[in-house]
Amino acid sequence: MKTTTALRQLLRQPGIIVAPGAYDCLTAKLIEREGFPAVYMTGAGTAVTRVGKPDLGFATLTEMLANASAMASTVSVPLIADADTGYGGALNVYRTVQEYARAGVAALHIEDQAFPKRCGHLDGKEVVPVAEMVAKRSTSPCSTTLSSTASPPSFPCPNSPCWGLRWSFFPAV
Repeated sequence: MKTTTALRQLLRQPGIIVAPGAYDCLTAKLIEREGFPAVYMTGAGTAVTRVGKPDLGFATLTEMLANASAMASTVSVPLIADADTGYGGALNVYRTVQEYARAGVAALHIEDQAFPKRCGHLDGKEVVPVAEMVAKRSTSPCSTTLSSTASPPSFPCPNSPCWGLRWSFFPAV
């Protein structure tokens, strides 16, 4: 079964899809081996392990795509991947979505941060105007999940379904 189909089936089930964060093929395999239904490719982990820099926009589409492709080919469960801000404007988002899909990524998220971006875990972020995110969304070749960099809920989060959340990302380390 295609991982996109498997993810759609998971989304139809009640409850939250817990997708622990992985930064390389080994951590992705460990997450799959422990029985989680999906893996999340963390942008911060990818930046640190692939580029040796913090998640401040140093990792480009090239590095993130290479990591996503390697991880997607290593696991049989859906890979949900961080796609930062889409690596530019609306046309860049279009390309990012196409490239991630071609690499075997089942889903991705695009952040609404202004450049230069900061890791979603850090304070001091600025968001782009709503119209810019609408433009990015409208040029996407398929349905994407756009995520806000607003502070995430504190954990544990038993009320997450009440907030409309369908998956939760947890760091693996």
